[in-house]
Amino acid sequence: MFQEYASQIQASTKLYLGYDLSDKQIQDLSLFGDLLLDWNQKLNLTRILDPQEIILKHFIDSMVLASYIQGTKFVDLGTGAGFPGIPLKILRPDLKVFLVDSLKKRLDFIDIVISRLGLKETRTIHSRAEDFGRDHHYRGQFDTVTCRAVARLPVLVEFALPVLKVNGLFLSPKGLQAQEELDESIAALNLLGGKVESLQRYSLGESAEHRAIISIRKIKETPPAYPRKAGIPAKHPLL
Repeated sequence: MFQEYASQIQASTKLYLGYDLSDKQIQDLSLFGDLLLDWNQKLNLTRILDPQEIILKHFIDSMVLASYIQGTKFVDLGTGAGFPGIPLKILRPDLKVFLVDSLKKRLDFIDIVISRLGLKETRTIHSRAEDFGRDHHYRGQFDTVTCRAVARLPVLVEFALPVLKVNGLFLSPKGLQAQEELDESIAALNLLGGKVESLQRYSLGESAEHRAIISIRKIKETPPAYPRKAGIPAKHPLL
């Protein structure tokens, strides 16, 4: 189905991001879209079912992050159906992508996508974000981390900063309340070793307006007590 929208995938990526996709990249995004809709009937992976909206609100909105990413070791916390990690890997094959989620069934779907698309240096990890951040194999190991549509920013900061290297970058896609969430996060940032670098707003047209990317730099080591145990950050954010 998505192959019918190949020209839209190409045109939208060029219009909003300035990238010229290769035939292989268009083919991979199309196959990903087909797999998403097929598996969505069993797993309820997305509420967005129209291919044109998937292209804009999932593919393009994920790939917006590409120009902000630093380094090559990248982790997507709470990846869900693979957003933004899979579109970013398609756009940036040089990235070493880790896709973390607490629901094994979603990761089973992503593993099939990885296999069908032949994505190298891309792996799934079944874990809650809090447990992932406390694991010595991953703590302080990543150049860039992102969390998309998982929680409010004070909670996300506690998930993201522990797994970053010092001087690493946390990219948080947000919507209309970006500045409000940023204001809520001052205490968490001070405690966990983060510093706001920028808040960049952008638009993908009338149907996907009010988009923003918050960039947070890790400037010092996060205290070993964080992240707290699973469930606590969401119930008791560091405000």
